[in-house]
Amino acid sequence: MKRSIQVRVSPAGEITVEAEGFNGRGCEAATKAIEDALGKAKTRTRKPSFWKRVQGLQNRQQLGGED
Repeated sequence: MKRSIQVRVSPAGEITVEAEGFNGRGCEAATKAIEDALGKAKTRTRKPSFWKRVQGLQNRQQLGGED
């Protein structure tokens, strides 16, 4: 499976980071530098594939927005 990291910024300034094709905690390691640069994640959603050892990890995080 091809690995990719998508970073989306909404018109309201909310940032979503989504990783595909990573196994286990590999996604968190791959997106760490992006998270460090953007700030602490407000929410983290782990897709069902995160919990499957064979399947890749997909992780969606919501960063930014109003406090």
